[in-house]
Amino acid sequence: MKNYLDFANKPVLMIAAAVVIIFVFLQAGLFLFVAWKRGKSAGIDSQRMRKALGTGITTSIIPALPIVMTLIAITPVIGTPISWMRLSVIGSAPYELMAAGIGAKTMGVTTLGGEGFTPTVFANAAWIMCIGSFWSIMIVSIFYKGLKKRYTLGKNGDTKWRESLTGACFMGVFAIFMASPITTGGISLVTFLISAVIMLVCLLIILKFKFEKLKEFALTISMLGAMAGCVLWNILTT
Repeated sequence: MKNYLDFANKPVLMIAAAVVIIFVFLQAGLFLFVAWKRGKSAGIDSQRMRKALGTGITTSIIPALPIVMTLIAITPVIGTPISWMRLSVIGSAPYELMAAGIGAKTMGVTTLGGEGFTPTVFANAAWIMCIGSFWSIMIVSIFYKGLKKRYTLGKNGDTKWRESLTGACFMGVFAIFMASPITTGGISLVTFLISAVIMLVCLLIILKFKFEKLKEFALTISMLGAMAGCVLWNILTT
């Protein structure tokens, strides 16, 4: 098979992805049913619960836009079924691309979708993407109580400690993703810098003008701006 995307977009993979997505919908429906039933038993008015449901649906649309943008970005590289499944469950753009890249590099391919990216390399990348995120769920499921005790200090818990620890973990994760474009340079670095500047501008607007609603749009704006800047840079330099 010459093109790995012929394999990545096979109907059997689409069916497998659809099964996972249907399970996610069923799980969401089950949670909604149980929540509605508990609300009724607690004496909450139906109109009030419908209003809360409408608010939840509305406020979920904007945060989902970055995921949609990510789906559009990685589908041409990873294929529709895997991208659709991963981003509908627990996937994220930085992790999926990083994990797929690791899977490809272990087989001697440096560029996702590039020369030498055969169906076998794609399969290895897909396994890395799935197995890598599987353990985060298992660790939390098995060791949650022990982690919770270590995460809380003092009788009532030290809020500052939790905030510092969480912030340090996030910075460590982001630092991993930032290292590649900084060391690689070229278009990767340009895209990274454009997105960073746009995000900084959004942050300044939020802090300066107390425009809290921009928080939901900041990631989407920075992604779109970085993509547009990447295209413009390619046009100017070629």
